[in-house]
Amino acid sequence: MSDRYIAPYNIVSRAGAGVVGGIAGGLLLGVVLWILGDLTETGRLVGAHTLAAAWVVHVVLCAVAGALYGVLFGRLVAGTVPAIGVGIVYGAALWVVVRLVAVPIATGGAFFAIDAEMVSLAAFAGFGVVLGLIYAETGPKRNWRPYRRQQRDVVYALPRQSSRRRRRRRDDD
Repeated sequence: MSDRYIAPYNIVSRAGAGVVGGIAGGLLLGVVLWILGDLTETGRLVGAHTLAAAWVVHVVLCAVAGALYGVLFGRLVAGTVPAIGVGIVYGAALWVVVRLVAVPIATGGAFFAIDAEMVSLAAFAGFGVVLGLIYAETGPKRNWRPYRRQQRDVVYALPRQSSRRRRRRRDDD
């Protein structure tokens, strides 16, 4: 990977790095949801009832979520620690939107049934951490060096102060 500078406002680079992080985090999240038996509910968002279709839907949704992360919060991520913090918050917000609102709409379940979803909250937070860390590594690089003026041996010529005094105008009345 090159250390070439890419402007932090380059939206395509931020979205692309977010997709990469979203797919990586989505694989981790998908395995946890598959172990819990909740992955098929993600497939029901689009009417799919097989496990393979649920995986495809899940990975596509995670890629879209990663691209949104890059576009919306990419400027906030400047290092490892901010990447983890922003990722956890983003994963928790995604958990609220997907698991507490969208999946109950698609499956006819109860809204905001938090008691059964705590393990999936941890999985979504893990998704956010992986997304943030991979985004911090693959995302646009920023030059955070302090501004330094180039040192030059230049003598600036200052205007000489005139020894002449200004004459006052007299009012001759």
